[in-house]
Amino acid sequence: MINFRKLEKRDAVNERVELIFYKVIEKDGKRMLKPLDIKTSVPIGVVKAVWDNTIVETFYERLANDLRERGIEEGTLVQLRVKFSASNTEFDPGLKGIHVLCEVKV
Repeated sequence: MINFRKLEKRDAVNERVELIFYKVIEKDGKRMLKPLDIKTSVPIGVVKAVWDNTIVETFYERLANDLRERGIEEGTLVQLRVKFSASNTEFDPGLKGIHVLCEVKV
């Protein structure tokens, strides 16, 4: 027998969301964000793991290395934001709009 609740939960965890990358610039005590031209998406499960602080530590190291490979300078602070679509709110009504995911020092 098929367990539809498990199927729906697995589909919800694998639903993809868009990531938006910003270079954080600090000048005269103020923070400014410069958008970076990086397009990618991740499953909602990864987003929830970062927010719940249950993601493995190597995730941040791997992310910093990937950003370095994409041409981001060493020592740059990068802020990641997650952009939820209308289809994401079907699984969880709180998942809408754009939210800060994390910041990573490259």
